[in-house]
Amino acid sequence: MKLKVTLITLLITLFSFSQKGTITGTLTDKDMNNESLPFANVLLKGTTIGTTTDVDGKFTLQADPGNYTLEFSFLGYQTVEVPVEVKANQTVTINRALTSGDGVMLKDVVVATTRRKNTESALVMEMKEAKQVISAISAEQMSKGTDGNAAQAMQRVPGVTINDGKFVMVRGLGERYNNVMINGALAPSTEVDRRTFSFDLLPTSTLEKMTISKTGAAYLPGDFAGGLINVTTSENFTDFTQLSFSVGFRNNTTFDDYWQTEGSPTDFLGMDNGYRQLPSGFPSDRNVLNDNQQSVFYANQLPNNFNPTRGTAFLNTGIGFSIGRQIKLKNDRNLSSLNMISYSNGFQNYSKNVNTFINDFTGGNNIPQQQRDFDDQYYSNEVRLSALSNWSLRLNPNNKITFKNLYNQIGENFTTLRTGFDFDQRPGQVLNNYEFGYSGRKILTSQLNGDHKLSEKSSVHWVFGGNLINDILPDLRRFRTFRDIDSPNDSFAMIDPPSSNPFDTGRFFSELNENSVNGGVDYEYKIERVKGDEELASIVLKAGIFGDYKSRDFSARYFSYLIPGNVGQERKEQLLRLPLTEIFSPTNVTASDGWVFREGSNLSDSYKANNTLAAGYLYGEFPIDKFLLTGGVRVEHNRLEVDGYQGINRLLVEQPITSVLPSFNFSYTFNEKNLVRLAYSRTVNRPEFREIAPFLFYDFQEDTEVDGNSNLSTATIDNFDLRYEFYPSKGETASLGVFYKKFDNPIEFILPVVSQQRRMRYNNSESATLYGAELEVRKSFKEEFKIGFFSDLSLNLNASYIFSEVDLGSGALAQQQNRALQGQSPYVVNLALGYDNKENGWNGNLIFNRFGDRIYAVGGDIFPTIFEVARNQLDFTISKSFEKVTYKVGIANLLDDKFQFFQDSNLDNKINDSDDPVFVHKTGALFNFNVTYKF
Repeated sequence: MKLKVTLITLLITLFSFSQKGTITGTLTDKDMNNESLPFANVLLKGTTIGTTTDVDGKFTLQADPGNYTLEFSFLGYQTVEVPVEVKANQTVTINRALTSGDGVMLKDVVVATTRRKNTESALVMEMKEAKQVISAISAEQMSKGTDGNAAQAMQRVPGVTINDGKFVMVRGLGERYNNVMINGALAPSTEVDRRTFSFDLLPTSTLEKMTISKTGAAYLPGDFAGGLINVTTSENFTDFTQLSFSVGFRNNTTFDDYWQTEGSPTDFLGMDNGYRQLPSGFPSDRNVLNDNQQSVFYANQLPNNFNPTRGTAFLNTGIGFSIGRQIKLKNDRNLSSLNMISYSNGFQNYSKNVNTFINDFTGGNNIPQQQRDFDDQYYSNEVRLSALSNWSLRLNPNNKITFKNLYNQIGENFTTLRTGFDFDQRPGQVLNNYEFGYSGRKILTSQLNGDHKLSEKSSVHWVFGGNLINDILPDLRRFRTFRDIDSPNDSFAMIDPPSSNPFDTGRFFSELNENSVNGGVDYEYKIERVKGDEELASIVLKAGIFGDYKSRDFSARYFSYLIPGNVGQERKEQLLRLPLTEIFSPTNVTASDGWVFREGSNLSDSYKANNTLAAGYLYGEFPIDKFLLTGGVRVEHNRLEVDGYQGINRLLVEQPITSVLPSFNFSYTFNEKNLVRLAYSRTVNRPEFREIAPFLFYDFQEDTEVDGNSNLSTATIDNFDLRYEFYPSKGETASLGVFYKKFDNPIEFILPVVSQQRRMRYNNSESATLYGAELEVRKSFKEEFKIGFFSDLSLNLNASYIFSEVDLGSGALAQQQNRALQGQSPYVVNLALGYDNKENGWNGNLIFNRFGDRIYAVGGDIFPTIFEVARNQLDFTISKSFEKVTYKVGIANLLDDKFQFFQDSNLDNKINDSDDPVFVHKTGALFNFNVTYKF
């Protein structure tokens, strides 16, 4: 009986199958010379019948006889719908080419207008159509390299270099001369001690593209000189689920010794659970700690966490999960979402030389005297947790609303073990100094955008954004120990300070909270023009308003352990030489015969600040045959307030300033492939809260003090650009440009002479000029070789040569009156050689970057200028893609060139063999293996 049932079922199934029809075909990429388009989605609309194209772009599916709508879609491409009739036992073939261009209407084909923005060809087209001089990098280009975050990816953009592994410098200008927008809203300054945005916070997996406007326009914020960097995070155009995993091995770090002090149980999540924070109820009145009994009571509430333990640095690891969905709603509305979460845990060890020199002019000679000679062992364990949630609601073809959110949580446990000599303060002694710390940062940035086409002639775009930052540095412990050089068998003794200070037996706690909101509305109106039967390009008029408000609350406290005068000399010597596990334990922190606790912080260690910006603009585009003239004016009123203390005296800094910022852009299009641009804009560069606040911080790792300058004022910049652009084919470009900038009151990082201790702060110079040239080439070899290995190669070359000069005017005290601008590189070279074969799934890239010597901090005759020396970087990656999985192997920093900062000891404005090293270290090459699986 069971056999009969099975046979009947099988016959019914075979009969049913035989009545089905077959749809087959091939999808290609129209933007890429009709190459096959693998892994695209093919669906019979209104059914659950669907498939994906194979590596050759081919697909096959079966369905019951009837009339259907066949839907083709792929991430970032237009969705194409084709009516199809399925007949029993027959095969119908449908081939289509998908494109990322503007929507069109074909016979029997309906195309939804969703333009792909994350490909190299789309970015080249955007650069061509832009009304200013811009450079850009796409998600497609970022995916080909070893870059894990936006800072690494930005090194591939013309005229861009990276400082400290995370800060972007455009056209050789310091990072403070840039401004950053995320999805059209202003981004916050992410650093406690400088005006800048840390681009290593943005994983490349969350990005659609990054564009850099190098010239101003009335509808853009006017606060920049190097570039306005607009980061666009990803949107979703299809259903997908993706999981990735990576492991990395770093030379001189992985599986080597790693030292750190005890952490909290939640460190693996990138956050401290309160273990390092000041306990609740800890006195806010510093006078309480002047009583020995009270100071000991509160000191012993803090963990005895001064002894590092040795472990082993593990492999760098990372995991990421992303999911995208398209949801069809009523009335042809569409809701799309993209949600990502990523986690990484990385280690970094390196040896670093830290030196300090001061020039001695005794007897009329310029002889650099070495003050300090330190050898550091630095150990870091950084955990990052990132989450992205982007939503897009298309109400109809004319109305779209997006809501984008990016959250970053970063925790870094770091240790510095220092040995060396302080010839100035501790002659005849060898030092062992220590710094144990943890930094925690939480950043949330959100943007709500709306695009509405009111009619064929008018449209409105609006944006509302907000940012939240919490930055903590809890229980930063710093202390110094010594012994006589002639007594190598003696134990090291703790330096006992006479009063609380940032250098000795210290515990430092700080917290920064910053909130900001910003929003704007842009209105656009087109005036159509017709000449006979010919429709001419429209005149475009724009107007808009923008506002931004941000507030900051910063507080810091530091404490030191002291030995009071009532402790006898014998006991004091015993206390000074105790091991690190015991020296500050409750047994030895006592009011009768041990260490006591004192607070050294004062009113100037905390400040509050706020900034209000209001702006409006008028802008127009006027095409005349092959000419296009665009221009407008932007008016910005900015009010900055910093409320703090200079010592015990209150310091209230108020800087209201109104800036009128005109701009124009003239372009001439010779033909479809050639055009030339001429642009002028006036922009400004405003001080940041920290640059003005009188807070003084000791940077242990650079052995440098950092403070603010309440006299800092806004810089004004006039920008001129001339560029020729050539677009030989889609995805290819070549351009050559020259630029000139004139600065009034440029802001620079300087080394003021205030004591024997090196100190840094920002300061205005009188004026500066900067000019240079840029070359960019993006070349594919498909047309030259047609088939074979060489046809799959591509070249991306960009280079910049820049000259700058600062005129210090009457401010040239103990300095040369003319020199290069601080932070400016005289040249930048980026070269990428790529291989991409879509048929076999192999992809490879070799990427080279180099910048020229640049001024890190401006000095004078006593503390000479510090230069960052030119460095080469070479990265290599190779990947292999299969139907659902991609394997990638990468080597970052393959050459492992030294990071070198030299002092211009002979004051000749360049670095040569007669100059002295200040900071020198190597980070090691990083070998990484990544697997990405798409469900």
